[in-house]
Amino acid sequence: MVTYFTMIYKNNLSSFAFPEKHKKTLLCFLCLLLFVFCCPVFASAKVSGGTFFMGEDVLHPTGFVLTVNDFVRRPFQTGLGGQGRLDEVYINLTLVNTGVRTFSIDPLKDFALELLNSFPPTTDQEGKAAKTSFNVFPSTQSRIDIYFKIDSEQTVTPVLKFCFEDSEVSILCDPELEKLLQKTEDVVLSTEQAVKIGGAFIDAGRYQAAEKIVHSALDRDPANTQLLMQMAGIEDAGYNSENAMFYLRQIKPSTISTQEEAVSIARMAVKLGFYSLAVAVLEPFETVGRLDNSQKILLARAWYYEDNLAACAAILDAIIREGGADEEVYFSYANLYDKQNNTEKAIENWEKAVAIAPDYAEAQFNLGVGYLKLKKVDRARECWEKVLLLNPDSQTLQAAEEALKATEY
Repeated sequence: MVTYFTMIYKNNLSSFAFPEKHKKTLLCFLCLLLFVFCCPVFASAKVSGGTFFMGEDVLHPTGFVLTVNDFVRRPFQTGLGGQGRLDEVYINLTLVNTGVRTFSIDPLKDFALELLNSFPPTTDQEGKAAKTSFNVFPSTQSRIDIYFKIDSEQTVTPVLKFCFEDSEVSILCDPELEKLLQKTEDVVLSTEQAVKIGGAFIDAGRYQAAEKIVHSALDRDPANTQLLMQMAGIEDAGYNSENAMFYLRQIKPSTISTQEEAVSIARMAVKLGFYSLAVAVLEPFETVGRLDNSQKILLARAWYYEDNLAACAAILDAIIREGGADEEVYFSYANLYDKQNNTEKAIENWEKAVAIAPDYAEAQFNLGVGYLKLKKVDRARECWEKVLLLNPDSQTLQAAEEALKATEY
């Protein structure tokens, strides 16, 4: 059982007995389930205990409290006095036991620092950092330093991971963010500051806190694209699609200046079905050859739903000509052929997709639908049975189970 940390304050269809009207119903059902241009719009990993920030007192139900007080990163000096390709990091922590049990902490095993890679704690030359196990007794506190050597080229914000009994907690080590958080109660934040804090809360899955900050900033700067996107993301996370669309509709494509921003907007727009916005923000970058293949496929998907099949096919054709075709390209082309009722060509391209990526559950499912359309029920069932072995997402799994049940002999 997971315990969570919290913050203190706060073959054929005719070959078996299946009524004709039900055959048609099944085929319609499966066609509706067809994973047209299915691709992840957002992906995020959440740890069991949540994500917190420096300066926050993070409480475990046992009464154990952890606080990151300070974070220092500096170039690591080699023995010859030169600078190596490593940085050294000191993180100062306070550990408080407000419970009734004694807790044992191993500083070299219970912590890790994650950037692009995960780095374990180690001992330091100065002898400041904790290196042996110790106990935190009830009604006591300990203040320690944890030391890491990390790749100096990795500049993403570090995240301290702490494993405690049945939980893992993540603490974002960003001193600048900590200072901004301290200001939120006393001063009016600038748009830039609100975007930074709001984005951090959103990334941490703390949408209520993010909404308070972002909504207030949006009242002062109602046309800001970043704030509008953040509010759309907050509403979408709360399954309020209409509210999310409200904010997306206020975004003016002409104000988009960076490719990163355009792609972010397009992904959200496609997810919510606002395909014209996705086209509007991506097309200028495609015109000058700036989009990578995954972004081109996103634009192709938007064109597909805008019923501009020629534009969709042109993008996919170009990727294939340039030798960049992968399973996503063939999957997308298959869905395009399927929409044009060219089932044989659709199957050909789904087959190419699963040949490249045998674990592509959505392509396997669609391939089954294609074979069912050709009344090759046995082949269809083979595809759906493979889906069950691929650990698919819940939607794909349910669709495959329903299809297999409906085509039982």
